[in-house]
Amino acid sequence: MKWLLLLISGLFTLLSFAQEIPLEKFVKHGDYLDLKISPDGKHIAGRLKEKDQVYLVIFSVDTKQMVGSFQSGENNVIHSVTWVNNNRIIFEFAEKLHSFDQPIPTGELFAANIDNTKKELIYGLRAGEQQTGSHIKTRKSSPATHEVISLLEGDDDYILILEHPWSLVNDAWWDNRHKKSVISKLNVYNGRKRKVETLPYPGAKALATSTGSVNFMTWSDENGDYHSAYRENRDSNWLELKKVFNLGGHFLPKGISENGEKIYLEGRRGNKEILSLYELDIKTGSYSPIFEEHAADIIDWTTDFETGMPAVALTYPGKARFLYSEDQSNTANLHKMLVSAFSNQTVNITSRSKDGKTLLIKVSSDINPGEFYLFDRDTMGANFIWANRSWIDPEKMANKIPFTLDTSDNVSINGFITLPKDYDHKVKLPLVVLPHGGPHGPFEKWDFDTETQLLASRGFAVLQTNFRGSGGHGNRFEEMGFRQWGGKMIEDIIESIRWSVTTHNIDESKICSYGASYGGYAAIMLAVKAPDLIKCAIGYVGVYDLNYMFTHSDIPGNWGGEAYLQKALGNNTEQLNAYSPVHHADSIKAKVMLIHGAKDIRVSEENAKALEKKLIEAGNPPVYLRYKNSGHGVYDEKSRVEMYQGIVDFLKRNLH
Repeated sequence: MKWLLLLISGLFTLLSFAQEIPLEKFVKHGDYLDLKISPDGKHIAGRLKEKDQVYLVIFSVDTKQMVGSFQSGENNVIHSVTWVNNNRIIFEFAEKLHSFDQPIPTGELFAANIDNTKKELIYGLRAGEQQTGSHIKTRKSSPATHEVISLLEGDDDYILILEHPWSLVNDAWWDNRHKKSVISKLNVYNGRKRKVETLPYPGAKALATSTGSVNFMTWSDENGDYHSAYRENRDSNWLELKKVFNLGGHFLPKGISENGEKIYLEGRRGNKEILSLYELDIKTGSYSPIFEEHAADIIDWTTDFETGMPAVALTYPGKARFLYSEDQSNTANLHKMLVSAFSNQTVNITSRSKDGKTLLIKVSSDINPGEFYLFDRDTMGANFIWANRSWIDPEKMANKIPFTLDTSDNVSINGFITLPKDYDHKVKLPLVVLPHGGPHGPFEKWDFDTETQLLASRGFAVLQTNFRGSGGHGNRFEEMGFRQWGGKMIEDIIESIRWSVTTHNIDESKICSYGASYGGYAAIMLAVKAPDLIKCAIGYVGVYDLNYMFTHSDIPGNWGGEAYLQKALGNNTEQLNAYSPVHHADSIKAKVMLIHGAKDIRVSEENAKALEKKLIEAGNPPVYLRYKNSGHGVYDEKSRVEMYQGIVDFLKRNLH
């Protein structure tokens, strides 16, 4: 009988193990990264990821058969794709460089017909060529980063690009935006280029019409402050935008209507300085908000098919919330219908045919990594195309539950707590606190997060907090975090931890912290400031000596980088030391794991080495995972599997 009970027990153990989703399914990169439809609606271009490579495939909408494909070659991936006409596409490469194993854009641009013919490197450092038997080059190489600012309607041969020239520093090219931007016309068949003009400011961006007229410009100065300007035509002087149109605030031009009579701008509204969109009539100078008031920044929007002006906007906090322009355009009405049809998931119209009849739609949520559909406006039917991360079953994923709370000093913060799917409500859960990186700019959203889902699948509750200083919640909220990296920002996370313990079934004796970049810093700083609360802490490419941000980081060398650090961190050595975990290793009771890339130039590995040394001296030696070919994050899938298995094992040892 005892033998039978042991057999049954073993059988249930095997069944339970068999049901656990393999770690590789969470660590594996997505397959279809994005899809774009051709102007005539007959073909779709998709970036397809397989292991560490990204390919480009073209397939027919009618037959669903592939008509062309492009491979980037060793150490390269295809980074972005743009249709320039019905038969030709341009695509940019990203390359694995010595400082990062994650590919970064190189500025080089390729063009090809959809059937794989006439493939050319048309722009970039290696794009120069010589005529046969001559030393005269038919086109010059371009050590620069480009942006396509106009497809030049009615011209299938040329596009208008904005160039950001690189700087040669210590025999290496750097895109540090120290040089003035250049506007050029680029031939998409032979790569020949003609300079149109040079903008007056380094790193400046231009807004162009569909025919190539440039009347609006934005740039940032060395202090990191943004400016914008307007001119009537090429022969006019650039004038400060807010003075020309008597704007009562600071606005940045973002797009132009189809008829060229209106533009839409980003601007801040209310005491919290929430990011919103405004419509400006160029002739009359009148301007007004496009959307009703909202509690958080607008982070994305969709323009109307007919007017080219924003019709739908995405905002938070909590679950995704959509705003609709007051004119209730056809696009807005269609989007409302789609949101209802897809059960209030996040619905994005990613691209459309030129006549607006055929749309590519991406549907996603906190448990859905993203599904692509082809929508026909004539038949009002949506046909399924592809599910990103098709190996993920949304039914087995855990929901991100939004929360809001007021801190002890009356600041409203929000975030998400994720509880394991179908957990035993009678058993208290171990908690992993997952601070986001940045810290200024990024924020926690209601979306699919592979790290969160991996941890929840292993039985951990996961807490993600939008502490003060996070982006997405207005300029004032973000500024509240300046010079508070180890102060109020960490205290906000601690208060959200205590809230989770009293509100949900969390075991207060089983709490660990884990994060990357600033999140790695916060994970360790939580163990410093709440040593009796945090049982283990994992710092992934984290900064542990804030002084190193000025001396061991690439940030000071970038345009406006020094000013950003002064604004975000300040230069008070006493406070920087007080907020640096490396000076408080003897206060850390938690078990520590450190993960770092040897070639990280954003956060030097010296941070991890210094903290490791201090922890050893304090009698608390950390587990150290070092990746010699990685930079600011581990990219290749083999290393990622090893790393995340190490993280899960470390958490289980300390929390289960």
